[in-house]
Amino acid sequence: MSDALQAYRPPLWLPGRHLQTIVPSVVAARPLEGRRETLDVPVAPNATVRCAVDRSPGRTTGTLLLIHGLGGSADAPYIVRTARHALGRGWTTVRMNLRTCGGTGRLSATLCNAGQGDDAGGVLAALDREGFPRPFVAAGFSLGGNLVARYAATSGDACVADAVVGINPPLDLEGCLRALERPGNAIYHLHFVVLLCVQVGRLRRLRPVAGPSAWPWRIRTLRRFDDGFTAPDAGYDSASAYYAAASAGPLLPGIRRPTLILSAENDPFVDVATLEPFRNRSPLARFAHPRGGGHCGYWQSGHPRLWAAAAMLDWVDAALS
Repeated sequence: MSDALQAYRPPLWLPGRHLQTIVPSVVAARPLEGRRETLDVPVAPNATVRCAVDRSPGRTTGTLLLIHGLGGSADAPYIVRTARHALGRGWTTVRMNLRTCGGTGRLSATLCNAGQGDDAGGVLAALDREGFPRPFVAAGFSLGGNLVARYAATSGDACVADAVVGINPPLDLEGCLRALERPGNAIYHLHFVVLLCVQVGRLRRLRPVAGPSAWPWRIRTLRRFDDGFTAPDAGYDSASAYYAAASAGPLLPGIRRPTLILSAENDPFVDVATLEPFRNRSPLARFAHPRGGGHCGYWQSGHPRLWAAAAMLDWVDAALS
């Protein structure tokens, strides 16, 4: 399994970190077949998250909770591709929207943030009450990866998941933001700022949202967005205080479940150097860094399109066997 987790090789026509990140994100995933169920889960006072549930028609392997990254939704291409592969292997998939994401602005009075690990715990507890099949695996991509790692670390022995996976998770939010602020990453920085400002604009058509004008040309940087919106909404004095409190890396000693941190060496802004300080914090946390893949890209020809989906589930099979 150790070698397999390092084995990703991008197609020859997809060289470099930027193409490996951007191309898989702009190519739409084929929609999932079958009937989708909707599950709304209250996770905090005045906060409900909406999940899309898809069930495998054949054997039942377990339940896979999938959580997207910053500015995404339960229908993000990497989430849908992972769900498709998991369904083919008998997993029931539950694709969770973070607070106010995926058109769920009316369901929560608060914005999403990287520290809301208990939201994952609330959904897992609801799945347990509803009798969803075991084992439970919680897998998050990018910001969602930090969120599930933080949940596993803070819940310890009470963690409802049987295994946890973070794909390209920013375990050090401050360090990742510094990488995002590099001139070579301007396209990603602008992308996130625009997505978040548009989201605030949509929310303000539904209800008041405290903070400054949300025009991207005024906000300009993710740090300023977090200073003006995310941090005060979450109860922090500043973006820096929010980053320090929400980062999962320093909390990893609390993990009591098998955990995989899978992140490419060539990720443009989740620099593997920011993950290195946390590598030996828990004997149950396995770190793997394939040379290529970009940020949540891992495109490969054939089935599955997303290499990380197969690698993750192979690791789960080994970890829980």
